[in-house]
Amino acid sequence: MSSKGLSTIILADLNRYYSYHSRDITATGKLAIIRAVTFHLIFSRGFRAIFCYRLRNHAEKKKIPFLGSLVGIVDILLNSIEIHPQARIGPGLFIPHPQCIVIGAKTVLGSNITINQGVTVGASPGKDIGGQTEPVVEDNVLLGAGAKIIGPVTIGKNAMIGANAVVVKDVPAWAVAVGVPAGVVNRVEIPYHELLKLTSQRQIT
Repeated sequence: MSSKGLSTIILADLNRYYSYHSRDITATGKLAIIRAVTFHLIFSRGFRAIFCYRLRNHAEKKKIPFLGSLVGIVDILLNSIEIHPQARIGPGLFIPHPQCIVIGAKTVLGSNITINQGVTVGASPGKDIGGQTEPVVEDNVLLGAGAKIIGPVTIGKNAMIGANAVVVKDVPAWAVAVGVPAGVVNRVEIPYHELLKLTSQRQIT
């Protein structure tokens, strides 16, 4: 990943913190973007944890272990989130309430994922399906507070996982899954990241 690619992904993450207020931070100019990044690095643990993950992941790919270790120390001291630097996470990750979140090393998260507090996404010891040991979460998925996504499972695009659900088998795209173990109970009509925007627009009008 180039530095330009890294900055584009970080901006996509940052924009999730503004999009539900019907704002596009990328259209505000460089100075406003710098201010926004600085503000969120200081006051938003969710964005700060994502930012640290991006830097550590970039450092690993570029084989700069010193940078990765340094950022890792800052990450541990300042954040209550554990995102393994080897996890593969697409742009637009949004963590509104960052507390006690764990994302494992071989986890794959798509674009525009929303993760609430207390979520664990990781391996189930001894389970391996075609070389996959940890979850694959596709684009635009919501993981509700306290949800546990365990083992080599796949959550399809636009799905919503309810609070405290325990996912141990695949969840199809556009599904709402709840319970222990999680089962499909409904169908998503509007992806969660789009639903946030619509709710914001209704409040403004």
